[in-house]
Amino acid sequence: MVFQSIKRLTRLLLIGASLTSALVTPLTQAQIKTHEGWYQVEMIVVARKDDTGQEHWPTNIKLRYPGDWVELKDPDATEVTSSTSEASASSAKPIVDLTKEAFYLLPASERQLNTQAQKLQRNPRFEVLFHNAWRQIITNKKESKAVIINGGQTFGEHQALEGSIRLSVATYLELQTNLWFAQFDLNVGQEITQAWPEIPLRPNYTTATIDNLSLDSAVEAELEQALSTENTQWSTGNFDANATAQETNNFVTRQIILLQQERDMRSNEVHYLDHPLLNVIIQVTPYLPSSTDSVTTAQ
Repeated sequence: MVFQSIKRLTRLLLIGASLTSALVTPLTQAQIKTHEGWYQVEMIVVARKDDTGQEHWPTNIKLRYPGDWVELKDPDATEVTSSTSEASASSAKPIVDLTKEAFYLLPASERQLNTQAQKLQRNPRFEVLFHNAWRQIITNKKESKAVIINGGQTFGEHQALEGSIRLSVATYLELQTNLWFAQFDLNVGQEITQAWPEIPLRPNYTTATIDNLSLDSAVEAELEQALSTENTQWSTGNFDANATAQETNNFVTRQIILLQQERDMRSNEVHYLDHPLLNVIIQVTPYLPSSTDSVTTAQ
């Protein structure tokens, strides 16, 4: 009788465990699934200006953009084709509903890290290279898209900050950074002592970027001097017409700092990626679109 009682009790415990497993497993899976969805992303990338030059950054680095990328779009940008007349250009401006369209830059009033960014901008030891916010659907890593990031001063076809980030979710949110911060010198024919890798052109690059070329007064003065020297070489017949493409570029690479990290994150929290020269501040907040019936994921 005792044996039968123990056997009956064991059977009941096994049945209870099975029922508990049947109830818990779907709930756990549902909780994981709810992590995928709409989020608002805000990110600040800042460079330290007080670099003493004691760090020796590796030159054997690979800079590349992933093939599965999306770009952040300006909702106020005017999309005008060659067949669109200037008179109708204003009517070509797209109407974007920021409450339910992804990968569009949000206005400053929608940001949550403005105070932190303003403090960094006022600090002479830092340079804010990027500060933007947008909304997107964050999925598992396999289906996630890399977001193209660029900012800072423009040097020819490149900006000081370029690269991409990737956000995905499983048990936790995960951030992958593939960012590089390049520093350039004006090309005045100086000897190049370090061979840095070629910087790839952004996949969303357009020649309109050149119109945004911005140089400080010191660089402008050096550029004028370089142009004057070049004119003198032409007039005296000393100009080398066989100069390499690197030598005829307006800028040469001084150094490149690559920031490739992976970080697990929790939503609503502000996270910092610390680095001797380049720092990332990011916050990812769950977001509920106003209507899920007509939500689009702009790419």
